[in-house]
Amino acid sequence: MRLINKKNFISIVCISFTLIVLVKLIWEKSTGFFDANYTENIFVCLGISVLITVVLALHYYLQQYPFIPVFIGQYLFTVGLISLGIWVLKRFSDVAETAYRDMFISVSIPFFACALVYYVIFFKQIKKANKMLDNL
Repeated sequence: MRLINKKNFISIVCISFTLIVLVKLIWEKSTGFFDANYTENIFVCLGISVLITVVLALHYYLQQYPFIPVFIGQYLFTVGLISLGIWVLKRFSDVAETAYRDMFISVSIPFFACALVYYVIFFKQIKKANKMLDNL
């Protein structure tokens, strides 16, 4: 059962991007934070949205493996890829000293929120399919 496919990929990315940016803006407004790199950070939010959607879509191909190791692997892959991106970025420009900590927070919260929604829907559909098979 495939939840993320070619037809709904862009809409899922757009929804998650919108939610991430809304939370970012609300947090910044409530704390009085001023983001000097606003434009760059918005594009990073878009990149994170795309990456999380792609990683969660890979679950379709990893269904034969146990859920917990797959989930942990997806999370570690996402954080590792973003960490690699920061490491490369540090070679070409200045980044904050707290870049890795900030990245960890900025990626972990959206990842767990998106994964929670994805897996709740996924397991509800499996439960529904099992119920239909029982009725047959």
